Amino acid sequence: MTDSAEKVTLSLPVFNGSDYIADAIESILGQTLTDFRLYVTDNASQDDTPEIVSSYARKDSRIVLVRNKENIGAAANYNLGFTYRAGKYFKWCAHDDRLSPNYLEACVDALEARPDVGLAYGRTLQISPKDEIFEIPEYETPSIDNDDPALRFRQTIALSKTCFPIFGVFRPELLERSMLHRSYYGSDRALLAEMAILGKFLLVEDAVFYNREHEERSINIDDKLQRSFWQTGRKSRSAAAEHIQLASHLFRIASRHGDVVAPYRLWAGLIRRSLTPVELGRYSLELAGMISPKTAAFLKRNFAGQIGPRQLKQVVFK
Repeated sequence: MTDSAEKVTLSLPVFNGSDYIADAIESILGQTLTDFRLYVTDNASQDDTPEIVSSYARKDSRIVLVRNKENIGAAANYNLGFTYRAGKYFKWCAHDDRLSPNYLEACVDALEARPDVGLAYGRTLQISPKDEIFEIPEYETPSIDNDDPALRFRQTIALSKTCFPIFGVFRPELLERSMLHRSYYGSDRALLAEMAILGKFLLVEDAVFYNREHEERSINIDDKLQRSFWQTGRKSRSAAAEHIQLASHLFRIASRHGDVVAPYRLWAGLIRRSLTPVELGRYSLELAGMISPKTAAFLKRNFAGQIGPRQLKQVVFK
């Protein structure tokens, strides 16, 4: 960070986000902490997203539009945004979400007060398709501030329902030590687990992250092969094996930070997790999908009993 650099570097990756990106940018411009620079990395959008962002950039020099010549996939686009880091702190932003006006200030204040914390994030509320606000306590991530990195790692991978802290405020020097986002959907779970090894997580109660539910969200893409296209820019059966990729990624992470925690302390928990009936079933389905997608779809439909996005909405918005 140089003396002239912003306090917080923001990265907003987007592909075809014209429906909501103006609202997201407005919530960023409305922050009480104004010392930031926002890099919007547009992944070769085919809608009006570039024009919308350009109109804001012409009026506010803190906004920079970066246009990819081709769709490089969400993972690479997220990582591209991190290459522009210059501030003391770094945050990824979602093109379809909002922040409370105090979000950046509250999270930065928390990090300033707690040098042992590597990631600070606010509470999460959900915006329904009808623009209603709902509490989703079952998806809230508590502070993970145990002194033991191995315990923090285990606590983080146990949080299977949500990755909302990925949109919190990071210390970039810790992110630099990570593997960042990888080329499979859900790799943000592994990134958070790696960050938990390197520092503590702090829930900042006064800040609010408003997560928007809508049909176009990547989480609502049922077809894993199609999700692999969203994540990588191409359809890949190996990338579609999301749980296998996640397990492999976590084992690699567990071996990378011997200066912080002995790898064997992380491996033990990962082995136990990988051998649970739920995980073994997921691996079996994904292996079947790599060989015969139709067979995997039949097995999932008749035996997996997985709650889909539409059912989840009914639970969240009841």
